[in-house]
Amino acid sequence: MDARCGEIGFARKVFDEMGERDLVSWNSMISGYSKMGFAKEAIGLFMEMKEEGFEPDEMTLVNVLGACGDLGLGRWVEGLVLEKKMEVNSYVGSALIVMYGKCGDLISARRVFDSMPNKDVVTWNAIIT
Repeated sequence: MDARCGEIGFARKVFDEMGERDLVSWNSMISGYSKMGFAKEAIGLFMEMKEEGFEPDEMTLVNVLGACGDLGLGRWVEGLVLEKKMEVNSYVGSALIVMYGKCGDLISARRVFDSMPNKDVVTWNAIIT
């Protein structure tokens, strides 16, 4: 809630003071950073989460891809999706397409789009954009 209200500092304070973190708390903080435009912090927290032994889920990766402006990191995240055998659904696929487009790699954006068996309006909007 703090992050959604623009109080990212308060959100981080609550996060830092949590006795026990779970995947939901990590995802919430990463999402807050990503949505507020703090890409470096979102990616840094994602790396910290991995170091702490938490495995990312679909929500984690969508938020990290939203913050990602680095092609190498984006490819690494796509590799995690493939390694974990996650479904490249509308959310993950669209996040990959947008990230590749933002990084100027339209061939990879199109590759992800073409590989998706189920395309919806979100996916189509991502590739058109």
